[in-house]
Amino acid sequence: MPKPEKIKAVQDLQEKFARSSALVVMSFQAVPAIEMTALRRQVRKRGVEVQVVKNTLARLAAHGAGIQGLSEFLKGPNLVILGRDDPTVPFKVALEFVQKYPNLFQVRGGVFSGELVPADQVKWYATLPAREELLARLAGTMLAPVQGLVWTLSGILRKLVVALSEVQKAKEQRGEQ
Repeated sequence: MPKPEKIKAVQDLQEKFARSSALVVMSFQAVPAIEMTALRRQVRKRGVEVQVVKNTLARLAAHGAGIQGLSEFLKGPNLVILGRDDPTVPFKVALEFVQKYPNLFQVRGGVFSGELVPADQVKWYATLPAREELLARLAGTMLAPVQGLVWTLSGILRKLVVALSEVQKAKEQRGEQ
């Protein structure tokens, strides 16, 4: 019979897995508590959450959240980086952890919009632009044809104004009005 604390922990983790747009599973080795607290504060500012998980509970929560295949990443001591808004941020944070502390952290894999991401592809996902940047690029791409049309039409109008001005000058030279 499962203990009520473990049932509650699985339910909480399942809810977090279901709400997150992306997550990264990382192994860690002997991270001092002070460092872990500092890292948690740092990543919380970026809108992600870091949580140390028990593998069995995480497997149950992933299954309950509909994430298939996550159990292959859950071996040894693990932590999970969960992101809600921008799915690239957990991958960027994981890469920062590995670069800052290469002996303490190792990426095992992740989930990006419901798709499993092997450890060797995490770096690629970390290099994706942020959501805001992608939206700005999309807006610029959509605006470009309209701007081109405006420039073309304004050029035609400028040429018409110049032509009318030349006609007026010619009439003034001939003495017409």
